[in-house]
Amino acid sequence: MIICKINIIFLSNMLFAQLLFGQTTSLISVGTNGRLVYTTDINGNKIPDFSGVGYMNGEVAIPTIAVVKIVNPINGDNRSNIQNAINEVAAMPLDVNGFRGAILFTAGTYNISDSININASGIILRGVGSNGSGTNFIATKTAQHTLINFVGNAGTSISNSTKKAITDAYVPIGSKQITVATGHTFIAGDKVFVHRIPNAAWISLLGMNLLTNFDPTATNWTASAYDVYYERVVTLVNGNTIYLDAPIMDVIDNIYATGELVKYTSARIEKCGIENMRISSVYASATDENHGWEAVGFKNIINSWAKKLEVYYFGLSAVHIFDGAAWITVDSCKMSDAKSLLDGGRRYSFYLDGQRSLIKNCTTKNGRHDFVNGSRTCGPNVFYNCSATIQNSDIGPHHRWSTGILFDNIVGTGEMNVQNRLTSGSGHGWSGAQIMFWNCNMAKIVIQDPQGDARNWAIGCIATTITNVGFMTTEPIGIVQSQGTKITAIPSLFLAQLNDRLTAALPAEMINFEAKKNQQSVILSWSTISEINNADFQIQHATNGQDFKMIGQVKGNGTSNQIHTYQFEHKLPSIGINYYRIKQMDVDGTIKFSVIKPIVFSKSKIAIKTNVIANNITVVSSEIAPTILNFFNATGQLILSTKILGEERIDISKFPSGLFLIRTTDGLVIRFIKK
Repeated sequence: MIICKINIIFLSNMLFAQLLFGQTTSLISVGTNGRLVYTTDINGNKIPDFSGVGYMNGEVAIPTIAVVKIVNPINGDNRSNIQNAINEVAAMPLDVNGFRGAILFTAGTYNISDSININASGIILRGVGSNGSGTNFIATKTAQHTLINFVGNAGTSISNSTKKAITDAYVPIGSKQITVATGHTFIAGDKVFVHRIPNAAWISLLGMNLLTNFDPTATNWTASAYDVYYERVVTLVNGNTIYLDAPIMDVIDNIYATGELVKYTSARIEKCGIENMRISSVYASATDENHGWEAVGFKNIINSWAKKLEVYYFGLSAVHIFDGAAWITVDSCKMSDAKSLLDGGRRYSFYLDGQRSLIKNCTTKNGRHDFVNGSRTCGPNVFYNCSATIQNSDIGPHHRWSTGILFDNIVGTGEMNVQNRLTSGSGHGWSGAQIMFWNCNMAKIVIQDPQGDARNWAIGCIATTITNVGFMTTEPIGIVQSQGTKITAIPSLFLAQLNDRLTAALPAEMINFEAKKNQQSVILSWSTISEINNADFQIQHATNGQDFKMIGQVKGNGTSNQIHTYQFEHKLPSIGINYYRIKQMDVDGTIKFSVIKPIVFSKSKIAIKTNVIANNITVVSSEIAPTILNFFNATGQLILSTKILGEERIDISKFPSGLFLIRTTDGLVIRFIKK
């Protein structure tokens, strides 16, 4: 009896300590230096970095783009009114940051009889408010359709000649490096696909070759249907070791799934957005199926966004990010009161089929699969700080092996699940792997682990029930830690990983970073007093302080305790403010950004009469003194230097065909094409 009493006291004290200090996870923690520390298993698998998602990879804020067109509502159908405005802006040139401009839709009601299509880059649709008193788009067509289509005319194309086999015997989950066969041509900055190629043994390992045993009408999985392509960017090349900007999200090995790396080109549109408006659909009844189906769709598009939208009465979704779209951010949007049957293929409020995308701060009411992935969705993808009320089905990956998805601080009134759905939907099977539920609060969580080395996690989650008993089968339970108590040391895994990535330890201690104007160019100079595994410096440039692009690269000195001085010349700065920063990268891909330095080039009074030239170019100067013009080809090579006053015709008949630039002494750059 005394022993029992002591045990009761001991257990009570343990429980009290857990409640007082909060439980922790053994898989990830914050180190003494403030950096995240990951625990790996015997094969090197670890929780992956999910943070490489959203507009511009989360590295810059969504910009506010200047208005170039204002549209007012008209009586009756507004479709042509809106589409014509979009077409007009689509005909405008892109600015140096890749935007054409924003179309401002003033307050009022815009009845729209059919789909609106945005097929060009750099177009923003902006309302003046989403609460009903601002801009109101209303879908009036009595058939299923997507109201606002952001859709490029083409997607990605694989460069088959660049394919190289991944030669590692085992590439673990969470790794950002792979080894490829010799003779490759990969360099930093390449856009690549990590192609995972499973075999029949993998299908059998998961038991997905047996679905017809459960239901003769189901479809067994086949290996060829689960070839998937993860979109990545090469950050560093060291011999045959390739470093990637985002981690491997599914094991690549010699037993179940080999892999290869391949370059691709993209013809997708980019830098589009829709913001600050209410979008609704007409409907005949609560179960009407013939009306607006999706409010906003993103197809064949990258680096774009939807924010501050309130969406009502659509049958399927507020926003659908389709396969082929990537780096999309959906922020502070609402989907309420869908009108449809309560059945399959309906009420997927925020529907993410693409890659590298972020849905955050969104709310839903009376949906089914409110925050959901479709078939074979390739991560990383993130749902962060979202909530759902009146759930009619579960949140989570829906079917057929979606991988690398983070559900972070999701609150709901129903279920959140990752499970083997067996024959549901004629063969959904395993809904996903490498799925993380972090600090979520739900009524119930089903978390099952697939066979093999794949993992699913529920960490810091609060739910009445966390179980491995699914609605169709019972499987091994996933990794559950800190059940009932949130991880207070890492309130948001997404934000912690994003901060960790963007504020990584410096591979070099930089001093004296300066930017100086040098007549027609900018000289950037900097010094380091120490370097640790410093691979290189990437010089980045922007004209708005946000959308930085690499304009050059300078090799670092590896590891050194001596002072080293570096210099780079930007020969083609823009008129106005030019912003510069240095991106430092060490040999394992760790990065850090320098401070930002601005340089201003004032506008010159120089113009050309046409920018498509045959043999002569007419240049007009309103300067009171002669002006020196320097002609450069597209690679920055000086071709001609001449002096003009007033209006003069210059012979360029000996120039080859192509793009050329004229630079004045005060920094003005004029581009023209020689036919």
